[in-house]
Order: sequence, then C-alpha cells, then structure tokens
Amino acid sequence: MITSTQRRAAAIGMAAAAALVLAACSSDTTDAEATESASPAETATEAAAFPVTLDTVMGEVTIDSEPQRVVTLGSHEHEYLYALGVAPVAVPESWQDYELGTGPWAVADMEAAGANPETFVPGSGTYDAELIASFEPDLIVATYPNHTMTQEEYDLLSGIAPVVTRPATGSDGVETVEWGVSLADELTLLAAATGTSDTAVEILADIDAEFAAVREAHPEWEGLTSQVGGFYEGQAFVYAATDTRNQFLASVGLDVTAVEGTDAAWLQISAEQLDTVLGDLDSVVWQVATTPEAKDSLEALPLFASLNSTTTGGNVWLTDTVLEGAFFANSPSSIAYTIEHMVPLLEAALDGDPATEAAA
Repeated sequence: MITSTQRRAAAIGMAAAAALVLAACSSDTTDAEATESASPAETATEAAAFPVTLDTVMGEVTIDSEPQRVVTLGSHEHEYLYALGVAPVAVPESWQDYELGTGPWAVADMEAAGANPETFVPGSGTYDAELIASFEPDLIVATYPNHTMTQEEYDLLSGIAPVVTRPATGSDGVETVEWGVSLADELTLLAAATGTSDTAVEILADIDAEFAAVREAHPEWEGLTSQVGGFYEGQAFVYAATDTRNQFLASVGLDVTAVEGTDAAWLQISAEQLDTVLGDLDSVVWQVATTPEAKDSLEALPLFASLNSTTTGGNVWLTDTVLEGAFFANSPSSIAYTIEHMVPLLEAALDGDPATEAAA
C-alpha cells in the first residue's frame, strides 16, 4: 500500500475563517425535508448505490449510506462535489482568499448544490483531527490533499468517518500519483462515494465535448509540445505531465510528455540546463500571476532567449490570478472558464509569429 508521495510543487497557504455548518442537501433544509422533496425514484436510486466499497491508495473504504455531512481537505474536491450536486459542510480556505473557499468559476455550482460551507484550515503539515471531528462528518474527502497524508493521519481520521483518498489505480490500470489523478477518475470516485454516478457520466460527457470542440478547431496542434512551468528559488521548473494544468493542455490536443524526469510533482531546472530540458518545446505556459517578478527573472536567464518557445513566440505568460486559479483547479466548473480564456492565449502562442503577444 502506498502511504506517501512527493509533496506538491507549490505549497498552498491557508488562513483561518469561520461560519456555518449545514447538511449536504441544502443550507436551510433538514434531512427529513430533503427526503420528502426527493422523488421516490431518486431516493431508491441513491439507496441502491450503498453500501459501496472504494479501492483507494490507502486501502479499501466502505461507505454504508449516502453521506449527509461531507468535509473536504484539499483545494478542489469541493468543486467536484458541487458539480455533482453535493454540498459539503466544511471546506478548506481558498489559497486565493475567495469567499467560502470557492473561486468565481464554481460559484454557480455551489449555489445550485445549496452549499454554504464553513471554511477552515485543515493543517498544512499535519491534519487537525480535532477540528475536523468538530464538523461531525460522515465522509472525509482528500483526493487532492494539501499535503501527503500519512498512515497515522489516515488511521486517526478514519476513526471519525470514512476517508476517501485518491484511487489506487486510474482507469488506465496504472498506479496513481499524488496530485496527478485525472479529472475523470477523481470525479468518478467521488460520485461513487456520494451516490451520484449518473450525474458524473453526464458531466464527463459534456467536458469531453468541450475539449473535442477545441481539438477539432485546432487540428494543427496535434503533435505540438507544451508544458506548464514557473520560477522558484532562482530556477525555472516544470510540472509533471500528470499535473492538473498539464492535463488541460493534453485535453486540448498538445503533447505534454516531451520533458523527461517529471515523475515527481515537479522538476527544477538549473540555468545551464534550461535549453537542454526545454529547448525544443513548441510552447511553455509560464505561471507568473502570483509571482509577477518571475517573468523578468525567467527572461533574464542566459539561455531563455535561445528556447524554441521564445524564438517562435510560443511562451504563454499566465498573469491573470483568476485564470491561474481556474487552470490549477481543473474541476468540472473551471473547464469552460479555462477554455474560454486559455485557448486564445495558446492560439497566439502557437501561430508561429514571434510578434504575437500571448499574455493574460
């Protein structure tokens, strides 16, 4: 059993907040009222979904009945649940300081799910089990955790409620890595955990259609290489091919597998190796929204000017904080927003004209 993996490249800072606990059905509806308002067919379908046993990286987890009080521990799981119509009672504070821990791209889904969660700091190095227990959860979700969960933490939290971590293997049969599960696999797992699998199938069909439309509009992108990177502690870096941001690029038809050595969550690149690692890429999406000074630092690297992505105008400068957050979230609600704002940047970067500016 895998109990730990590499930490995510960028640590997400969490701050304290407060407010309100509510049941999963809505912010002002009791369990009894929710049962009365649901149709007999809906109630029977939900009941038939349980008990369910899930194969997660921390072992098999059995959920006996439909969860009513879900607590999430990571940065985007609540957005997946909102899309499924599930209203968690507590979610981590937003690393971008958004109200109720939710980016603007996910607010409509949050409201549709009837959610008004309490926000909290789950613990950046060790989970605060006492605080988590205070929300009285009947399901704890950590499929995209803010830090790698240890066996000790898992055992402690499992004494409070069933804990759903990432799936042990993906739909491709390959063992998963932390922060590298596909959107489809994560949504499918969470849907099984909450009795909403039919909804997940519909969501994934819609997302597939959105991405297919982009690929059909840009057949010239097939075979072009790209990667998402940034600047940290004096060095450039790129994320693993499985990272959520690279998942998006792959879904619009770009090849994100050309950089070797990204088995870990990220790969730092020394200045003298910059052209060796990134030199032939057609495009690099540079995340600089939360660190604007990083753009100047990257451009000042001696070999930056020699990169193919520089000479052909293939660098995308991601300077908008909202787009940065949506691009990172890679959730059902963020996909449409990211397509709308990211695709024009990629079009500018991949048009072969160095004079075309690709920044937003």
